[in-house]
Amino acid sequence: MAFGGGGNAQLYQALVLRRAWMAEREFLETTALCRILPGPVFANTAAHLGMRLGGVVGGALALLGVLTPGALLMLLLSFAYFRFGAVPGSLAESALNGVAAAAIGLILATMLRQAPIALDSRKAVLLALGVFVTYGLLHWPLLLVLLMFVPVGMALYWQEAAETWPGSEVEPRG
Repeated sequence: MAFGGGGNAQLYQALVLRRAWMAEREFLETTALCRILPGPVFANTAAHLGMRLGGVVGGALALLGVLTPGALLMLLLSFAYFRFGAVPGSLAESALNGVAAAAIGLILATMLRQAPIALDSRKAVLLALGVFVTYGLLHWPLLLVLLMFVPVGMALYWQEAAETWPGSEVEPRG
């Protein structure tokens, strides 16, 4: 399930579209948080969602469930590649190219589904464009881009978050 890079697309299909265990916005916010954490985004997302749905045991089982199949498949494919396919133009190289193309297709499909939800305001579009230009076109280091745009995003959305946070209706003292 974790092999090839389409894991979040699979989680989105299963948790949002098929089972409706969470709203699209909630899934998008969860994956955004998991992207800034160290480690694979798919594993972080699965562990986080597993914990939300089933506590610590749910988080551990979700993490084990998404990492084990991919790890076993990688061991098997690594053995096969080094034994039979470490040759340009081989069947193994062709298969890996096909998997990479399929993963990009899954990522694009998920991105197109989530874009209208994530880019719901001018400030969201401007933030996304800023990150795209600096990281995607200018190839600035990811850490620098995050250090620039995370505080900007927090500042832009701070008031909105404060207004919707549970308990925000508390009257100020004075």
